[in-house]
Order: sequence, then C-alpha cells, then structure tokens
Amino acid sequence: MVGISQILNTAKEALLAHQQSVSVAGHNIANVDTPGYTRQSLSLNPAIPTPEGVGFFGNGVRGMEITRHYDQFMVKRLAGQNSTLSNLQAQQDSMRLVETSFNEAPGLAVNELMSEFWASWQTLALYPENMATRDQAIQKAQILNDQFNSMTTELAKTRYDIDVSLEAAVHDVNSLTKQIANLNANIAASEDDLRKQNDLRDQRDILVKDLSQYLDINYFEVSTGAFTILMADGHTLVENNQGWQVDWKDNQLQWISENSKGTKVEIAVGDGAEVGGKLGGWMETYNNIRPGVAENYLGRLDALANALVREVNQQHTQGVGLTRFSDQLTSADMAKNTTLLTSTIDISTATETIPAGVMTINDREIGKIEGGTASFGLASTKAYNAAQAINSAITGVQAKLTTQVAGSTVTAMAVAEDGTVIDFQINGVDVSYTVDATSGPPNDTDPATLAANVVDAVNLAIANYNDPTNVPENIPKITIEAIVGDGTNGGAANSIILRNTNPGDESRIIIDGLDPALSTAAAKLGLIDDTYTADGAHNTGTLSLFSHTSDITIEAGTDDRYLEQLGLGGGNISSTDAGGDGKLTFTADDNQVLYSIRGFDYSDELQLDGGSFKIWIYNNDNTLALPQPVEIPLERAYDLQDVADAINISIINASGQASPWIHATVHDNKLTLTPDANHQFAFGGDTSNFLATAGINTFFTGSGASTIGINEVINDNPDHVAAGTVSALGEIFSGDQSNALLITNIQRNEAVRFIGGSPGTLDGFYNTLVGDIGLKGRTASRDYEYNQLITDQMSAMRDATSGVSLDEEMADLIKFQQAYSAAAKLITSSDEMMRTLLEAV
Repeated sequence: MVGISQILNTAKEALLAHQQSVSVAGHNIANVDTPGYTRQSLSLNPAIPTPEGVGFFGNGVRGMEITRHYDQFMVKRLAGQNSTLSNLQAQQDSMRLVETSFNEAPGLAVNELMSEFWASWQTLALYPENMATRDQAIQKAQILNDQFNSMTTELAKTRYDIDVSLEAAVHDVNSLTKQIANLNANIAASEDDLRKQNDLRDQRDILVKDLSQYLDINYFEVSTGAFTILMADGHTLVENNQGWQVDWKDNQLQWISENSKGTKVEIAVGDGAEVGGKLGGWMETYNNIRPGVAENYLGRLDALANALVREVNQQHTQGVGLTRFSDQLTSADMAKNTTLLTSTIDISTATETIPAGVMTINDREIGKIEGGTASFGLASTKAYNAAQAINSAITGVQAKLTTQVAGSTVTAMAVAEDGTVIDFQINGVDVSYTVDATSGPPNDTDPATLAANVVDAVNLAIANYNDPTNVPENIPKITIEAIVGDGTNGGAANSIILRNTNPGDESRIIIDGLDPALSTAAAKLGLIDDTYTADGAHNTGTLSLFSHTSDITIEAGTDDRYLEQLGLGGGNISSTDAGGDGKLTFTADDNQVLYSIRGFDYSDELQLDGGSFKIWIYNNDNTLALPQPVEIPLERAYDLQDVADAINISIINASGQASPWIHATVHDNKLTLTPDANHQFAFGGDTSNFLATAGINTFFTGSGASTIGINEVINDNPDHVAAGTVSALGEIFSGDQSNALLITNIQRNEAVRFIGGSPGTLDGFYNTLVGDIGLKGRTASRDYEYNQLITDQMSAMRDATSGVSLDEEMADLIKFQQAYSAAAKLITSSDEMMRTLLEAV
C-alpha cells in the first residue's frame, strides 16, 4: 500500500540520484582542462514500481551507470591521423638538416665548384706549360674535394642525431606499451558490466594516442575491457597485461619477443614507410643518408664523386705531364685481399626460380633468379642468372662465373688417319697431336682413348708454355685445363672440355686452327674455332662471390631451401655456418685471394680480355731507350702479382736484358714501379683501365664523396698533371694540351655512368639529386600543413562529443540543483503529512 514512507523513499532516491549527477557534473567541470578527458554523465533509470490496485506506483529514480561520451570511431581516426602528422613532422624536421648539407649557397654549391674545376682545365689547356695553371687545377679540385668531404661529414652528423632520436623514441615506445599493459590489468580486474573505469580508460586513451605518434598502430578492445595493440605489420605490442618491446639495432627497427624456450627473438619490422609515426619519419630520412645504399641521397652523392673520379682518372692515365717518372711510383689504390666464396649450383633444382626479394646479400635484396635446364650435369644457365641478379643488386659483392667450353663427343679416328698431325691453338698456345690409330689397343680408334689423349696433349702444351724454366718470356700464363667430358661435368661423354682453373675467372677461351674444311681429322675432335666468354652456356655451373670491403652475409628465409639451390646450404660452407637457418656469413678467414685483381674499388672497370697498357722507356739523357712503347698484356691477370710479372717479363722481352729497366713489385697490396738509375718512363695509353683502377698516373684518389682526394704524386709535383699525351714517336711536348681538352669534354659527356643511376652528365645527375631532396622537403612541409588542418578538424569533432563545455555543465548543474531542491521539498511535504497524521491521533 502506498504510504508516506514510500514517498519518503522516493524522495531519498531522488536526492541520491541528483546528488550523484551533481558530483558527475562537478567532476566534468574540474577536468575541463585535463588533456584527453572524456565528458561523463550519469545514466538514470526509474526504480522498479510497486503494484497496487489502481496500478503501478513508481518508486522514484536510481543512478545506473556513469558513462563516457565516447566516439570510438573518431578516436581511432584521430590516432591514425596523429601518426600521419607525427611522421610528416619528423620527416620535415630531419629533411631540414639534410638540406643544409646540400647547401647551394654561393661558394658552397657543388655545381659551382665543378664548373670552376672544369674551367681550370680549360685554362690549363690554353697554357699547359704554365705552372700556375697546373696549381690552379689542383687547387680547384681540392676545394671540390673538401666540399664533398664536408657534405658527407654533415650527413654523418645528421645520421647520428637521428640515431639518438630513434633510440630515445624506442625507449618511449617501450615505456608506453608497459604502462598500457598495466592499465589493461587494472581495468580488467576492477570493471563489471555496469561499473567502468572511465578515468583509467581516459588515461589509456592518452597513452594510446602518444603511442600512435611514434608508430602506425591498430587496436581493438576485447571482452575483458583490455586493449590489444598491433603494429602496422601485425606484430603485437600489447595484449592483456603483457607488453612487447622494440629496439633500434643495425639500422633496423626490430620487434622483440621470447619463444617458448625463453630465447630472445628479434624480427625486423620494415622500413620507415611501413612503420609510420615519428619512428617511421626519422627512419625514412635515416635510410636516405645511411652508407651502403646506392639509391639514397648519400649513395647518389657517392655515385657522383665515384663517376667524377673514374672519368677524370681514366682520361688522365692516357696522358703525360711535363716530365717523365724518374723515381719510384706506387699505385694510389690497394688491391685488397678479397674474400672468395665459391659454390656449385644445385642441379636437382636447376629449373626452379628463386623469387625476387626472398634473398639478401649484405642487406641488399636480390632480384628474381630464373631457373634453367641443366646441361650435362651443370646448372650453367641458373649460375649465369644468379650472377646477373647479384651484380644488379649492387651488394658490394661481385658475382663471377668461370669460363668453360665443351665440345661434342669426339669421333673415333679411322686406321687410315694414323699419323695425321692435328695442329691447333688454345689462347695462343700451340698444341700438336699425332693420331695413333694402329698401336694398342687401346688407340684413337676408340673415342674414350682419343679424348683422353688429346686432353693430355693440351695440358702438356699449356704446362710447357707456363714453365718458366723452359720459356720464361711467355706472358700471360695460361690458366686453362682440359678434361674429358663424362656427361656430368658439363660435357657429353668422351668430349673435350676446356675450362679456366682460377675460380671466378671469366677470361675468354680462344680455340683456333680446327677448321673442319682443312682437316677431317681435326673435325673429329668436336671443338669449334671461336672465342668463348663466360655466359649462360659457357661456364662451370659454379658461382664465385668476391668481396674486398666486408664479409659476405646472405639471408634467404628461415631455412636453407634457397641457399641449397645455390649450393650454399647445409652448414658446411663456413666456420660459423650453423645450417638450416637460412643464413650464411662467409669471411676472409674462410677463404681469400691475396691482393686480388678484384680487390680494387674500380675493379668492375677492368677490361682484361685483350686489354693492355703501354710504357715508354727513356734514357736519362731524354732519348728513347726503345723505339716503341712496351705493351703490357693483362689477359688472365688474377692478382696483382700477375700484373707485376707481366710488366717485368714484357720489359725484359723488349729490351733483351736479363733484368727489367723498370722493375714492378708488390708491397702492402700496392704495385710499385721502380726505374733503375739509367732510365725514366711514361705511359702511352691504356685499353685495360688498369692504371686508373690501380691509381697509377691518376689525378684523383678515392672512390666516393668521403674518400675523394688528390693523388700525392700530383700534389707533390704538378709537372705530372697529364695535360698532354706521348706522341707516336715517343715525344713529350710542353705545349701539348690534347689530354687536357679531353678532360674538359667530360663535363659535357651525356653518357657518364653512375652507380645505381641512369647515364647522363655529372651536372645533370647532381641537379636531379638536389631537386629530389628539395622536393622531398617541400612535400613533407606541404603535407604537414594539410594534415594539421585535418587533425584540428578531427579534434574539434572529437571534442564536440567528448569535450567538456562549461556552459552545458553549468546548465546541467542548475538543473540537478533544482531537481535536488524539489526532492528535498518532497521530504518536507512528507514530513508535514506525517506530522499532521501524528497530531490527529
């Protein structure tokens, strides 16, 4: 029955509900300036009514739940937008530092300094005998070199600053994931279906927002109220009460976890564009200025310096200065000891293709390696494709094949051909074989015997040619061997195979004198006259990787599947190879070639097949010691000692003396030319590019922006600036400007090659680089301004729902106060009713 007590209870409930509403409004007002605070309100529901005869009498109101005015969609959008904005700001700030390194202010502009350098050579061409013009060319080059060096130093400082920022950001990310995981635990432990930890959720939202500024993230709420947060690539950062960490290591952002055995697992999580946020923005700029990447800003600056050094030096070595070399001359560059990794391509998977991107060498992705049909037991086609793919990736590793030629199966000799003499040449080595068709058996009427006999004859002829006790004047030494084909070594059974003996030697193999039109017996040997070079059909099926700058580090997935296709799996390749993990590190301790011809920075410029350089030798009275220059053939040079031997033997052969007038030796991986007391020398042209590669008679030293310098020989004596050339009669004229003019023409050469870039002019290449840097900076600034407007709009939309409005809260407070007063009045009325009742009794 409805009574006064029910009315009092209704008033009490109303007082409590409106008091709670006032408290919630007061909480909103108190946090009006609190960052990330979400406006709260009390949900009110009528109390359960009491049934009476006339109907259900209400029992007032009750506060059911304090809820947040929360737009989940907009908050997530805002987190993503914050990540974009922070990424652009990081790019903008870091690119400003990069732009200062490429300052094009007057006096510092590389274009201006290069123009002055070329102008100094034009002046030298006008006055080649003038010492002042020679000094000016050196000085202008030095100023240009200093600017290159300064730019790389500034980029190194910028790289260091970004590296420090990345390390600090990683620390912040790890701290945020830990805090979010702790809040997850508190929220999950204290919430139920009605009571929500609104303030803790606000704190977590703030931390998530802060985290999104560092990384692109995706997150969602699970049934317990906890957040699961994922990186853009799917790696987990937070799940329930557990937080994962990241680390900046080896120029990569790495996600860190532990497997079931407690072993730490580190996984690279992508480049800057994939990471997003501040970290991604800094990483993107960092990756554009870190060493070892041909396509980035630093790599392109190095490519410019590399091309300048190469082009000038290759032309400079063709010329001569005002004076000849009368003192010891040492190469400016070293033929470094070179790590050599040789493997045989697996024939069982010869036709399988290795997809692009699954393999890296020294952190550079390798493109697709096409498979190919094996031939007589060798995967020669796939070996060729692998070498092409590795060299195209610019890994700092040179991939080389080993030349091999296989004839068809020999045809048995007829008895009538007994005594026939077959004369032919292998790379100039005379081979003579007399057919034996009557002795035995076995004899040459048996194909196997014939093939073995001819192979022995070839190997004996080459051994005699190379034997210094027989013919010391023979150069170059012929590093070729003959073997009998057996169907598995690249040749058909009973065929004759010729192959280079040095691994990774792509020198040509030349067969001459086996014209079947001249000799039917010669035709039966199955070999065809031609010049053979290492290609998809003429190689040993082996791959030789040379590196003189670092170890060779190969990664190809989580197992050895792809390594095994290249003959590099199984854990027995190097002393540190565990096997089965898809990784291989090969060092000089495992195998190396001392002072390898591949150990020069510009070794890819060498043209050894048919290449040579010339040395003019003079008496001290300026007369010619020899009427013609001494030509130094570099065919088959494999290491620097081969070059020294070729020089010494060539001079001995030309002079007829017991010892060379110009003695070549190898010391500390450098070539030294020492004239005797009676002779001087000059260079008369180089078709092999060896002089420029080794740094002999060059203008510049170095191979990049940080190492470019002036050859000490030039610096110490400007007379050696090669403005002219030696005439056909060996004459040197002080007024000769022929070589200086050719060097000035380099400025206008539109076919200059650049590492990782397209051919063009030096000026054009640098202009494109500067333009790209400027465009990147301007784009980041413009995009930042645009995204700032979007962020402001989104923040306003979020605040419209979740933000605290003092006007609204004051209006609500007045409403709640009036309701509270009305409820209090209800109690007063009930009290009066009760008093009236009591007085009537």
